[in-house]
Amino acid sequence: MILLGAYLVAVAFAVFQPQPEAAVGAVVWVEEALVSWGLSETLVSGTRVEFVLNALLFAPISFLGRWVWPKLRWTDWVAYAFVGSVAVELTQGLLFPDRSAQFVDVVSNTSGGLIGAVAAALVTRLKVPATGAVD
Repeated sequence: MILLGAYLVAVAFAVFQPQPEAAVGAVVWVEEALVSWGLSETLVSGTRVEFVLNALLFAPISFLGRWVWPKLRWTDWVAYAFVGSVAVELTQGLLFPDRSAQFVDVVSNTSGGLIGAVAAALVTRLKVPATGAVD
């Protein structure tokens, strides 16, 4: 629970920055690193990198949340990722004029929630004996 709480605080700090410089800087840094490792600049565009980073930002929330609240199903975590993502984008769009609220970010964040929730469900299945029932 402590790890999830700390991660949520870090995510909130990142997504509620009024200026986009940190987010843009992270995307540029990852894009440049991937290109320097030999990936094609055509493959590694800023929009693709941003999509993947947004998904990776949300995946740990549903993954860790599954361990804190094990009775919730993976589908619940995907729904929470969607609702949380919409809330973040609305906040950015309404309160931070220098930030951009985009539907693609909602899709990306929700995808990350799905990835984390499915990963947690798979890990749970691997840990539970064959006779145990898991969502």
